[in-house]
Amino acid sequence: MRIEEIQIDLIDVPRGRRVLDRDWCQALAEDIHSNGQKTPIEVLATGDRFRLISGAHRLEAVKLKAGETIEATVKTVVEYADEAAIKLAEITENFMRRELSVLDRAFDIAAWREIYEQASGTIKPGRQAISRKLATNSDEHLQELSDRFAGNFSQEATKAFGLSRDAVFRALKIARIDQGIRERISLHPIADNQSELLALCVETAERQSAIVGLLLSEPPAAQTVAGAIAVLDRIPVAAKPEPWVKLSDQFGKLPDTAKRRFITENWSFIEALLAERKAA
Repeated sequence: MRIEEIQIDLIDVPRGRRVLDRDWCQALAEDIHSNGQKTPIEVLATGDRFRLISGAHRLEAVKLKAGETIEATVKTVVEYADEAAIKLAEITENFMRRELSVLDRAFDIAAWREIYEQASGTIKPGRQAISRKLATNSDEHLQELSDRFAGNFSQEATKAFGLSRDAVFRALKIARIDQGIRERISLHPIADNQSELLALCVETAERQSAIVGLLLSEPPAAQTVAGAIAVLDRIPVAAKPEPWVKLSDQFGKLPDTAKRRFITENWSFIEALLAERKAA
């Protein structure tokens, strides 16, 4: 492993990487232009060329400023056991970044699980076939896959990575979203909304495309997956209850001691309301 300046046009970016946030790239470009590159990207030497492992946003940022070279940590094939180890390095680098969206995290967890299954001999290699199989799995089978994968981590790792069985199960469901749909919504707020993604993933590929089309239209024809489904199916959208309705329902479920405490904390408002009623 060594750090050196390498030619940008010699770097190959693997397919299937998360879509770049152009605003973030532009911000990085300005920072690199003003303050220099603080962190090298990471690449794998492959003959006369290099394969990007991490740092796609930094790479694009330097390109935006017409840079010809970039500082990189260069690794060699002998530093990895096999192709799966290389892919895992790409996944874990992205996985540990806090800015990873719920959508991208789900796809990384699904890919990580595939590598684990291949290493354990449970499934045969072949990402296209595996992804197709994952897309048609029942919830029961996904739960089985989730249990097996999550059980591979220690309690500490499970807590640190957020890889509980339920979390893995939800991620595998979200990862059934078609790659084309993933690319279309990757920079939309839905990409970081787990409940919206779970609502989207249960729809057919054709309906997913139609739903996303409504979300991305200008102006948006729908704000949520449920709203888009209502438009597609021509059904009325249930009105969102007023905040006081939810609060009243929660208050009714409180024990008497908690109700008294709530009333005490808000007694000045209650007194003012009683005075208004008496005056009326």
